[in-house]
Amino acid sequence: MMTDGELAARLAAFNQLYKEMDQVYHQYARDRNISDTALWLLYSLCEEEGPYTQRELCTAWHWPPQTVNSALKSLEKQGILRLDPQPGSRKNKIVRLTSTGQQLVRETIVPVFLAEKRALESLEPEEQEQLLALTKRYSSSLQREMGQYETQLSLERSSAAP
Repeated sequence: MMTDGELAARLAAFNQLYKEMDQVYHQYARDRNISDTALWLLYSLCEEEGPYTQRELCTAWHWPPQTVNSALKSLEKQGILRLDPQPGSRKNKIVRLTSTGQQLVRETIVPVFLAEKRALESLEPEEQEQLLALTKRYSSSLQREMGQYETQLSLERSSAAP
Protein backbone atom coordinates (compact mmCIF):
# COMPACT_ATOMS: atom_id res chain seq x y z
CA MET A 1 0.00 0.00 0.00
CA MET A 2 1.23 3.45 -0.88
CA THR A 3 1.95 6.00 1.84
CA ASP A 4 0.36 9.45 1.84
CA GLY A 5 3.78 10.91 0.99
CA GLU A 6 4.19 8.62 -2.02
CA LEU A 7 0.69 9.41 -3.23
CA ALA A 8 1.31 13.15 -2.79
CA ALA A 9 4.53 12.86 -4.82
CA ARG A 10 2.71 11.06 -7.64
CA LEU A 11 -0.07 13.62 -7.64
CA ALA A 12 2.49 16.43 -7.79
CA ALA A 13 4.24 14.70 -10.71
CA PHE A 14 0.93 14.21 -12.52
CA ASN A 15 -0.07 17.84 -11.98
CA GLN A 16 3.35 18.99 -13.23
CA LEU A 17 2.93 16.95 -16.42
CA TYR A 18 -0.52 18.43 -16.94
CA LYS A 19 0.88 21.95 -16.51
CA GLU A 20 3.73 21.19 -18.92
CA MET A 21 1.27 20.05 -21.60
CA ASP A 22 -0.87 23.14 -20.99
CA GLN A 23 2.26 25.30 -21.31
CA VAL A 24 3.04 23.77 -24.72
CA TYR A 25 -0.32 25.00 -26.06
CA HIS A 26 -0.03 28.34 -24.24
CA GLN A 27 3.41 29.04 -25.71
CA TYR A 28 2.26 27.97 -29.16
CA ALA A 29 -0.66 30.43 -28.99
CA ARG A 30 1.53 33.18 -27.58
CA ASP A 31 4.13 32.73 -30.34
CA ARG A 32 1.32 33.30 -32.85
CA ASN A 33 -0.12 36.31 -31.02
CA ILE A 34 -3.43 34.68 -30.18
CA SER A 35 -4.99 34.00 -26.80
CA ASP A 36 -5.30 30.51 -25.39
CA THR A 37 -9.08 30.83 -25.67
CA ALA A 38 -8.81 31.86 -29.33
CA LEU A 39 -6.53 28.89 -30.00
CA TRP A 40 -9.05 26.44 -28.55
CA LEU A 41 -12.02 28.08 -30.27
CA LEU A 42 -10.26 27.89 -33.63
CA TYR A 43 -9.25 24.32 -32.78
CA SER A 44 -12.91 23.45 -32.25
CA LEU A 45 -13.98 25.12 -35.47
CA CYS A 46 -11.30 23.21 -37.36
CA GLU A 47 -12.02 19.92 -35.62
CA GLU A 48 -15.72 19.89 -36.50
CA GLU A 49 -16.85 20.15 -40.08
CA GLY A 50 -20.17 21.83 -39.34
CA PRO A 51 -20.67 25.20 -37.68
CA TYR A 52 -20.85 25.64 -33.93
CA THR A 53 -23.12 27.91 -31.96
CA GLN A 54 -21.69 29.99 -29.13
CA ARG A 55 -23.57 27.81 -26.67
CA GLU A 56 -22.07 24.62 -28.12
CA LEU A 57 -18.58 26.08 -27.77
CA CYS A 58 -19.27 26.93 -24.13
CA THR A 59 -20.49 23.39 -23.51
CA ALA A 60 -17.62 21.74 -25.39
CA TRP A 61 -14.93 23.64 -23.47
CA HIS A 62 -16.74 24.07 -20.14
CA TRP A 63 -16.14 27.82 -20.33
CA PRO A 64 -18.40 30.61 -19.13
CA PRO A 65 -20.40 32.33 -21.89
CA GLN A 66 -18.62 35.63 -21.16
CA THR A 67 -15.21 34.10 -21.86
CA VAL A 68 -16.35 32.61 -25.16
CA ASN A 69 -18.27 35.72 -26.20
CA SER A 70 -15.29 37.98 -25.48
CA ALA A 71 -12.91 35.80 -27.52
CA LEU A 72 -15.39 35.46 -30.39
CA LYS A 73 -15.99 39.23 -30.52
CA SER A 74 -12.23 39.79 -30.68
CA LEU A 75 -11.85 37.25 -33.50
CA GLU A 76 -14.81 38.83 -35.29
CA LYS A 77 -13.19 42.29 -35.10
CA GLN A 78 -10.03 40.80 -36.60
CA GLY A 79 -12.06 39.41 -39.51
CA ILE A 80 -11.31 35.81 -38.56
CA LEU A 81 -14.90 34.72 -38.06
CA ARG A 82 -18.52 35.82 -38.43
CA LEU A 83 -21.28 35.55 -35.88
CA ASP A 84 -24.47 34.86 -37.80
CA PRO A 85 -27.88 34.83 -36.11
CA GLN A 86 -29.15 31.32 -35.46
CA PRO A 87 -32.53 30.78 -37.12
CA GLY A 88 -35.27 30.75 -34.50
CA SER A 89 -33.09 32.30 -31.79
CA ARG A 90 -32.53 35.96 -31.07
CA LYS A 91 -29.62 35.40 -28.70
CA ASN A 92 -27.59 32.50 -30.04
CA LYS A 93 -25.17 32.97 -32.91
CA ILE A 94 -23.63 30.53 -35.34
CA VAL A 95 -19.85 30.84 -35.54
CA ARG A 96 -18.38 30.65 -39.04
CA LEU A 97 -14.81 31.13 -40.20
CA THR A 98 -14.16 33.80 -42.81
CA SER A 99 -11.65 33.15 -45.61
CA THR A 100 -9.06 34.92 -43.41
CA GLY A 101 -10.03 32.59 -40.55
CA GLN A 102 -9.77 29.52 -42.77
CA GLN A 103 -6.26 30.59 -43.77
CA LEU A 104 -5.34 31.17 -40.11
CA VAL A 105 -6.66 27.71 -39.22
CA ARG A 106 -4.59 26.13 -42.01
CA GLU A 107 -1.45 27.93 -40.80
CA THR A 108 -2.02 27.70 -37.05
CA ILE A 109 -4.39 24.90 -36.06
CA VAL A 110 -3.67 22.20 -38.64
CA PRO A 111 -0.03 22.03 -37.44
CA VAL A 112 -1.34 21.45 -33.90
CA PHE A 113 -3.44 18.52 -35.13
CA LEU A 114 -0.43 17.07 -36.96
CA ALA A 115 1.84 17.46 -33.91
CA GLU A 116 -0.76 15.83 -31.66
CA LYS A 117 -1.19 12.99 -34.14
CA ARG A 118 2.56 12.37 -34.35
CA ALA A 119 2.88 12.54 -30.56
CA LEU A 120 0.11 9.96 -30.13
CA GLU A 121 1.63 7.79 -32.86
CA SER A 122 4.87 7.73 -30.83
CA LEU A 123 2.98 5.43 -28.46
CA GLU A 124 2.11 1.86 -29.33
CA PRO A 125 -1.62 1.29 -30.03
CA GLU A 126 -1.91 -0.56 -26.72
CA GLU A 127 -0.31 2.40 -24.89
CA GLN A 128 -2.67 4.80 -26.65
CA GLU A 129 -5.64 2.80 -25.36
CA GLN A 130 -4.18 2.72 -21.86
CA LEU A 131 -3.57 6.47 -21.92
CA LEU A 132 -7.15 7.17 -22.98
CA ALA A 133 -8.69 4.68 -20.56
CA LEU A 134 -6.67 5.84 -17.56
CA THR A 135 -7.18 9.53 -18.31
CA LYS A 136 -10.93 8.98 -18.63
CA ARG A 137 -11.01 6.99 -15.41
CA TYR A 138 -9.05 9.65 -13.53
CA SER A 139 -11.24 12.44 -14.93
CA SER A 140 -14.42 10.61 -13.92
CA SER A 141 -13.05 9.94 -10.43
CA LEU A 142 -12.01 13.56 -10.02
CA GLN A 143 -15.44 14.80 -11.10
CA ARG A 144 -17.10 12.41 -8.67
CA GLU A 145 -14.81 13.38 -5.78
CA MET A 146 -15.20 17.11 -6.45
CA GLY A 147 -18.97 16.64 -6.58
CA GLN A 148 -18.91 14.85 -3.24
CA TYR A 149 -16.81 17.66 -1.78
CA GLU A 150 -19.28 20.28 -3.05
CA THR A 151 -22.21 18.29 -1.64
CA GLN A 152 -20.50 18.00 1.75
CA LEU A 153 -19.65 21.72 1.75
CA SER A 154 -23.25 22.60 0.90
CA LEU A 155 -24.54 20.38 3.72
CA GLU A 156 -22.14 21.99 6.19
CA ARG A 157 -23.22 25.48 5.14
CA SER A 158 -26.92 24.67 5.42
CA SER A 159 -26.52 23.08 8.86
CA ALA A 160 -24.48 26.06 10.09
CA ALA A 161 -27.11 28.57 8.94
CA PRO A 162 -29.32 29.92 11.75
